[in-house]
Amino acid sequence: MPVEIAEGVPIVNSLSILDVLLIVGALTLFLDLAYRPLDLGYPHLFWILCIPLAASLVSVVWSQDRSATVRTAFITAEGVVAYLLAVRELDGLSPARIVTFIRRYAYLLIIPGVLLLLHVPGFEPQVTGVKESSGEYISYFTRFSHPVLGRSNNLATVLAFLAPILLYWGHMYRDRRATIAGFVTVLAIFATLSRGTLVAFALAGLVYAAVSPKNRDERRSGFGSKIASAVILGALAVVLLYTFNPATREFFHDRLTLANVSGRSELLSVGVEKFGERPLLGYGAGVAPDGDPTLGEGVHNTYLQQVLSFGLTLGIVVGLALCATAIFFLARQRGSPLAGVIGYAVLVQLAIFLFEASFEGSVLRVLFYLSMGLSVALLRAVERETALPAHE
Repeated sequence: MPVEIAEGVPIVNSLSILDVLLIVGALTLFLDLAYRPLDLGYPHLFWILCIPLAASLVSVVWSQDRSATVRTAFITAEGVVAYLLAVRELDGLSPARIVTFIRRYAYLLIIPGVLLLLHVPGFEPQVTGVKESSGEYISYFTRFSHPVLGRSNNLATVLAFLAPILLYWGHMYRDRRATIAGFVTVLAIFATLSRGTLVAFALAGLVYAAVSPKNRDERRSGFGSKIASAVILGALAVVLLYTFNPATREFFHDRLTLANVSGRSELLSVGVEKFGERPLLGYGAGVAPDGDPTLGEGVHNTYLQQVLSFGLTLGIVVGLALCATAIFFLARQRGSPLAGVIGYAVLVQLAIFLFEASFEGSVLRVLFYLSMGLSVALLRAVERETALPAHE
């Protein structure tokens, strides 16, 4: 059902179960203020994560489509609530217990995709107005996708945050269940056939290698071979998907062409042209410039999208804020190696933002903030357990 703050100004076009849960969660956070302050996790990181929300709210003033901008601000606020809820609910738990939640979260993301590929009733693609014979519908079955999150790129983006953390934890703490979950998550990422996500892992690896400390922990020995094993298993997952899934065999050749790359290049060209028309203030958060249907789903580049939404100055500020989230964790890795791994996971997200519109997705933006909250809770638990001072 639509929810409006005024006639003709909807906050959301439809209210989902996730929206209801986050609204209730926000209410509990508000009630908590009566007897304790909000737990912000790491305050500096929290305020960085609030910058996109502040920019969205400010852009309502000049937005070409205030309804779209209010919706975007509402979605970003939901993301902040998801972060705060994760931090609050996991506070005081042991690191192993938090990893258990992360592991289960990964499986809860993967299982619906498996059931979708198996054509289990109730797990078909949740898209409206699309015929089952259409290419858009069939594409859900050509690559590993999710019935609710959407097609493969969306699922790959969310899983890409979790895989490095699970693999690292399983190796360093000899946690076999975390290791298995990490391998399964990598298999799922490869099965999405998301080229942008796989390239993002490589790009993030280059940056991480350049900025990570050179000292080696003896417990890390063998971690490289575990990563190599995960990659080999991922390649095997692609082979199995191609062998046993007829839809993949029929459309696999599309992944070997540059048609999609050319389409993305055209979107970027149109986006740059639109930016040139309103470089100072942009068009407002969540707005398709001048109502151009070509840009209805964004330009598939988060950083260009920010300057389109907010103008050059504020757009750069928001883009730098996103980058600062990775810097925050990487700056802490000398005190806690886990912080470096989380920083790498965030770098992967930042690289994905170069190719995808995932940060602009309503559910994906919330899940990005949720993943941040899970990571903060885990890192704080490790720092507390090892009695390391918390530097902000």
